[in-house]
Amino acid sequence: MMVLFYHAARLALVVSIHFCRRGRWRRVVLKSPDGKLIVDHNYWTFSSLTFYTNRDALTLNGRYFNLEYGSYAPGAPDVFIDDTRFKSLWIEPQRYYLEAYQTDLSYFEDLVGRDHLNFVRYGRRQTHTY
Repeated sequence: MMVLFYHAARLALVVSIHFCRRGRWRRVVLKSPDGKLIVDHNYWTFSSLTFYTNRDALTLNGRYFNLEYGSYAPGAPDVFIDDTRFKSLWIEPQRYYLEAYQTDLSYFEDLVGRDHLNFVRYGRRQTHTY
């Protein structure tokens, strides 16, 4: 039983170290000028950023799987946006920070234009905040 407990504790430590590293992104966002957060696709992938910054975030193209069902409930917050709404929000004077994977950079360059993206931070797992 002790071996099983030790193995479970070690696995929990490995997972928690991954989430603690995300705390560094918190410092980058908090030191940057005020702005609203947008997370790309999977909310849970970047949920630690909203946790560490204590800010709400919009979710871009993330209305699927278990989040879709509750998103249509009466009184549910309007936090899910699509490409059209993202593009209109992005060109407004209000500052937004987008948390996305580096592999999606060309997609966002095509969507809003390279000159509308400002690189803020590059993470170890190839994520960007724009």
